[in-house]
Order: sequence, then C-alpha cells, then structure tokens
Amino acid sequence: MNIEPRTGVLLIKKHKNTKIDSDIILEESESDKNLITGEILAGEEHVGQTAIFGKYAIYVLKLQGKEHYFLDKEDIVGFCDYKED
Repeated sequence: MNIEPRTGVLLIKKHKNTKIDSDIILEESESDKNLITGEILAGEEHVGQTAIFGKYAIYVLKLQGKEHYFLDKEDIVGFCDYKED
C-alpha cells in the first residue's frame, strides 16, 4: 500500500525507543513537554531525515493491522542525525 500525504503533512516512522502511551487522547499539560523523534518516510521534503517533535503532535492511523503515523510539518521542532536500526 502506498500512502501519499497531502501538502504540509508527513508520513513518519516513530522510533521504537520512543515511549508513547497507547491512549494518546490525553490532553497535553504544561508539565509534559517531552519531545520524541521519528524518521520522515514520505512528504514534500526532509524524506529520510530524523525529525524532533512533541509526543502529542502525531496522528495514528490503524489500517489493516498496521499503524501509520502522521505529523504536520509545522509541529517539527528540529532535526538530528540519530538513526535507528
């Protein structure tokens, strides 16, 4: 299956060492400003780079038993050279 996100939205692979609760409907609080990383898989730019973003910025689509993660380009805080095997 090929997923092509619209302009401004990126398809990402959340890094396995990133901890996110299975229920991410909880609202972000002032005391929870943790950032996580993920590799950009598809989008208009930055494909293959590791993005840094807030853990409440990603959207999860469960389709055919697989989870696909999406991120709005505006929610990216920065980039780093971390790569996960």
